[in-house]
Amino acid sequence: MKKVLKKIGKYLSIIVGVIALFLIIYLGWLTISDYKPLTVENISMANNKIKKELDIDKEYSISTYNIGFGAYNQEFDFFMDGGTKSKAKDRKTVLENIEGSINTIKSINPDFSFIQEIDINSSRSRKTDQRKLISNGLGNNYTNSFAYNYKVPYIIYPFNDMHGKVCAGQATYSKYGFESAERITLPTNQKWPDRLFGLDRCMIINRLKTKNNKELVLINLHMSAYDKNGEYRQKQLKVLSDLLEKEYQKGNYVLAGGDWNHIIPITDINKFAKKEAKPDWYSYIPKSFNPKGFRIEVDKNISTNRTAGIPYDKDINYTGIIDGFIVSDNIYVTSKKGYNTEFKYSDHNPTMIKFKFKN
Repeated sequence: MKKVLKKIGKYLSIIVGVIALFLIIYLGWLTISDYKPLTVENISMANNKIKKELDIDKEYSISTYNIGFGAYNQEFDFFMDGGTKSKAKDRKTVLENIEGSINTIKSINPDFSFIQEIDINSSRSRKTDQRKLISNGLGNNYTNSFAYNYKVPYIIYPFNDMHGKVCAGQATYSKYGFESAERITLPTNQKWPDRLFGLDRCMIINRLKTKNNKELVLINLHMSAYDKNGEYRQKQLKVLSDLLEKEYQKGNYVLAGGDWNHIIPITDINKFAKKEAKPDWYSYIPKSFNPKGFRIEVDKNISTNRTAGIPYDKDINYTGIIDGFIVSDNIYVTSKKGYNTEFKYSDHNPTMIKFKFKN
């Protein structure tokens, strides 16, 4: 018996050693290949052929839509939200969801569009190039700028269906040419090894000239969701607040929007409550976020996000408004409209505002 136990112990030691060696090599590989963007860096402006100054008296429209990397149809639940799945069902599903998202945006027909969670050749979205699909789908009418916010060579969890390679980002689309495009890094957890697996959150800053010698500054954001105690979300809001005030003080027209991963303050967190309990991360943007000269604008009547721990059921899933816009006081909003897609193509619904400049 002692010999048997000794043999078992020896084999267990070998197994533990092999696993430890694998983890050391794996973490070393991730550390060497870790994506380290600069705090501020210029990004490309694709199809930037339609540059012209914006009219002051014209009405413009802008939408924001997190497309959920093409995985989130109504049947999809996500392991990081308490669900079971780490990947889209199959490539066909991803292509259908991306096509549905593109057609939704085309039906809105915005002058400017913020889009988040665009995958490029990622395992979780069955190796689809969604940046190309969206650009082709929207056509040559739109200039666009893309910034990465998630690059990991391979994520080995969950072990029963590994998340795999992730390469993703967000993009801004415009019917008018950009003067410039920048990626601004937002604060995130940079402790090792957490930083190897987390998103490198960012904002895209685009500038467009107006006919009264000012700029329209568009800020496309996608803030942290899984952030214990909200430490990094607070820091990200501080970076955004400082940027908003700085640009407004220059006399520019400033419009920021996207996926805040916070409940929008002017909305009612209980308006869309169903049978499911409110998730812990569903909290309001804190009152301390109050940039001078700005106000939040969004349609309060259409939820923009569903919980993803279970497949979607309109009578059960908790939903809320976490996508929307903040605008400077020299912009007035003429209308607001959310679009209820019943979460057919993503765990988000798009929302839109129309606006004009104050001269």
